Amino acid sequence: MSPLLALALFSAPLAALALLRPRWRLPALVSAPLPLLALGIVGEGEGRIALLLLGAGFLVDEVNRPLLLLAGIGWSLAGAFVGAAADTRPRVFAGFWLVTLAGQALALLAADMVGFYLGYVIMTLGIYGLVIHARTREAWRAGRVYLALAFAGEAAVLSGLLLLGAAHGNADFATLTLWLGESGGVAAWLLFFGFALKLGLVPLHVWLPLAHPVAPVPASAVLSGVLVKIGLLGMLRFAPPLSLTVGEGLFVLGFFTAAYAALVGLTQSRLKTVLAYSTISQMGLAMAGFAAVQVGSGSAALGALGLFVLHHGLNKVALFLAAGHRLDGWLARALFVLPAASLIGLPFTSGALAKSALKEAAAGWDLAFGLSSLLSTILLLHAWRLARAQRSGRARPHPAWLGAVIAGLLIPWWFGSASMPLAALSSAGLWPALLAVAIVLVLRGRVPALRIPEGDLLAPLERAAAAVVKTVTGSGRDRRQSRIPSIDWRSVGEALCRTDAMLARLPVAGIGLLLALLGLWALLP
Repeated sequence: MSPLLALALFSAPLAALALLRPRWRLPALVSAPLPLLALGIVGEGEGRIALLLLGAGFLVDEVNRPLLLLAGIGWSLAGAFVGAAADTRPRVFAGFWLVTLAGQALALLAADMVGFYLGYVIMTLGIYGLVIHARTREAWRAGRVYLALAFAGEAAVLSGLLLLGAAHGNADFATLTLWLGESGGVAAWLLFFGFALKLGLVPLHVWLPLAHPVAPVPASAVLSGVLVKIGLLGMLRFAPPLSLTVGEGLFVLGFFTAAYAALVGLTQSRLKTVLAYSTISQMGLAMAGFAAVQVGSGSAALGALGLFVLHHGLNKVALFLAAGHRLDGWLARALFVLPAASLIGLPFTSGALAKSALKEAAAGWDLAFGLSSLLSTILLLHAWRLARAQRSGRARPHPAWLGAVIAGLLIPWWFGSASMPLAALSSAGLWPALLAVAIVLVLRGRVPALRIPEGDLLAPLERAAAAVVKTVTGSGRDRRQSRIPSIDWRSVGEALCRTDAMLARLPVAGIGLLLALLGLWALLP
């Protein structure tokens, strides 16, 4: 194994040692992701550690290279902003930050299913610590929703991987993909469900708009810009080639997600929530790109999808760092407008390059892409209005924000220069933005305000669950006539809280999970 690959795997645990000294904390958060960036620049490579995870393999290839570039830049710039964020407790936050980074690095570089899943689980648990960091009532609710859905996704992914492991053991991704294509229908759909939940596809998206407003600004930046893409990586690593019918179904799901999230985002009143719905919408386009890859468009579609993911992640990191500022001067306003224009896909931006490549890979869906750009423009105009009205945050632009904007403008052009579509240099992509501006100007003040709760679909589900609990517990009836035994729910809740506090003080859960994984691996043939 090359020293650079080993450093990328272990840089986050090594950086954790720096948390003992406050003055080393910020340099550690900035430098820990840089080996991932170096691997993305260098390109292909592989290695194996014989004693780790019973012989785990790691690789860099065309699938994870754009994600390595994104992770290295996004995590480093967001880490630089941690010291300026007013809503963090630095030492606690840095601990969960490095745990999440370590899990993502392992999942990104893994060449087999055991390494991928272990990194996936570590990352999932680390995200929970970032979401609940504020410890407000709203943060605890977002954490509960995230954890419930995350465990559902983990159960689906683990079940699918166990089905694969029973047949092949800890096989590499090429073998697993071949087996899934031949006889692994159930495993494939279980994996798809789990990864779609992490990616934020409708209707599995409801945790994202709850998590973003309560998480600190740097956490929201990496969560939206970098971490959700692990769901897409899982699909690319494990999904078999799709039939045309299934591929068209995924196209429809992707564009429905893009339209639905943009429309719901227009009803929100908080900037970070609007940006969260924008991410869900853009991940719908990523799903369309994934469908193009899987129906047989080959390496061209894979390159276009990688370019789109890199472009979106860098520009979304920039926009979330903007949420930690007040847009008082011309420079701050320009630093918001530039990544927003790129996400819209205006000519000569990295978004025009990425969306042109994606449209070429997904031929025949040009109108759907145009409508998506139209809705995305309207949504980002709404975000611009909220950002202008924001009175909290830094007055002067932080260097990390400036760096994120520059990276979003330039890095995708460097990455995609070998296959630059000419459409990125034309005005063909201008009509959705112009039409969106016209619609906003015409309808301003004429459309009644509509407010959908953050998490949209979650609100009716919570009401239905409350009604079921009320019915089951016999609320409003004579408990003496009920056949259901009376339960002191307050005592049960207090007992659960005491258990949770004990697990929080002791590393029981993490050790137990690791032992369970190793035990399952030992039982596999």
